[in-house]
Amino acid sequence: MIFVILLWLEWLEYLSIFLTVIGLIISISSQSNNLLFIAIVITFILNIINRFRLENRSKNRIAGALNIQLKRFSESIEEINIKIEQYIEKQNTLTSPPKISNIQKSENKIIASLQEDVESLNKSLTSIIDYIQEYKLEPRIKNLEQLYQSSQSSRKPINSSGNNIKLPDQNILIQSQTYDIEPPPKIGWKCIHIINAHSQSVTDLVITHDSKYLLSTSWDQYLKIWSLVNGNEIDSIKASDQGILTVAVNKIDYFDCGIATGSLDQDVKIWSLKLEKNSLKFILKHNLTQHTGSIHGLEIASSHKIVISGSYDQTVKQWDLRNGDLLYSDFDETGAINAVAIHEEGEFIATGGGDGEITLWKLGDNKKLGVLVGNVTSLESIAISTSGEYIAGGCADGSIKIWHLPTTTFNLFLEIEHTLELHGHHGPVMDLIFNPDGKLLYSGGADGLVKIWHPSTGKELGHLKIIDDNRIFSLSLSKNGEILAAGGVDGTIKIWQQTTSN
Repeated sequence: MIFVILLWLEWLEYLSIFLTVIGLIISISSQSNNLLFIAIVITFILNIINRFRLENRSKNRIAGALNIQLKRFSESIEEINIKIEQYIEKQNTLTSPPKISNIQKSENKIIASLQEDVESLNKSLTSIIDYIQEYKLEPRIKNLEQLYQSSQSSRKPINSSGNNIKLPDQNILIQSQTYDIEPPPKIGWKCIHIINAHSQSVTDLVITHDSKYLLSTSWDQYLKIWSLVNGNEIDSIKASDQGILTVAVNKIDYFDCGIATGSLDQDVKIWSLKLEKNSLKFILKHNLTQHTGSIHGLEIASSHKIVISGSYDQTVKQWDLRNGDLLYSDFDETGAINAVAIHEEGEFIATGGGDGEITLWKLGDNKKLGVLVGNVTSLESIAISTSGEYIAGGCADGSIKIWHLPTTTFNLFLEIEHTLELHGHHGPVMDLIFNPDGKLLYSGGADGLVKIWHPSTGKELGHLKIIDDNRIFSLSLSKNGEILAAGGVDGTIKIWQQTTSN
């Protein structure tokens, strides 16, 4: 059957090969090579012609098949465009794009490569839209637009002609006042200790409730405890194989499972203090390993015996302080968590991060209570006043936003705008602390300054610093508000004591 479909030139090639064999036999018997030479030349020429014709014929077949597949591809793209247009008309929110129906891959390598490119493009588009939908970028962009328009409109001169302007009710303006105006207190501080504490940056500090000890953590992987009486080191332990980012202390009993640390290695560790030969020693009690991102926020709810951790994996977790069991885990859709603060009496947790919003969670439950909005800059720190009425957020742009929580906050889920904004740092506000009476706010910045604020008037009362050109990463204030500690980027800890009051 194969001989029937051969073209005539291919017949001639096979015939010349046959004649070449005959010529070879004759030349051997007659010792004459003329016929053999002629047969070889003819065979070689026919072979070249047939190879050239075969190549052209293969190219024409591939081109024809490619044209057919490109036509199908164009039809598929047109069909996708029509479906997308129809889908956009029906939906107001973003969803995943319509999927391309499975097309059987061609055996031709060029066409198969085109099909793979189309499939890869569709997957990329689907991934982008899923990301936008998952992280709610559309409402965030709308919020940014509204904030921008509001700021622009507030700068425009008022034109008395044209549309009527409705002024806000005077009673509403009076109700929006968040602080009672009072004269700022007169305070002074004196340095009592300067400690060369760590070989790298001091990432966090906590003064115990009895004002006897100071705990510090650092990028150098060490957890240390210091005497506030003389500034001496009591104990030191390598608490992680990577840098330690945060430490929390039980406000009631810091000896028995009363200390927690979080680090870059994604672990939360719970420690006890043991008294040995008139000295204290760290003892590891639990290692909690269910986070998948580094731990940047950590608090202990002493009366509830719960450890709260916030991580770059976008989860806030609540753990049993005594046995290390995971009690609740909540996913924060706004992004990675940079800071955590709690208010035990109000039974709520505040978390914030790169999105700029602060999310409020139920302490001892997994209920989401509300969101503090109006800030579009990444949050580095959070503080809650003792009364629970005010929450302050330290931002990456050097500003401090303060939110006032109404008494009805947790009756319904609310979105609350900030009521006060302070400006005074050049660079991120790394830590924030309210004074016990709520009248003062302390901020530590990457510009190397500890600033003291009087929120009632929005005034800056003064500032402290460790040394020149030393950025501040952490602050801690004693329970009575009389001892203040700051940790620097060079590993130094400086401690002040209040000298005067009102």
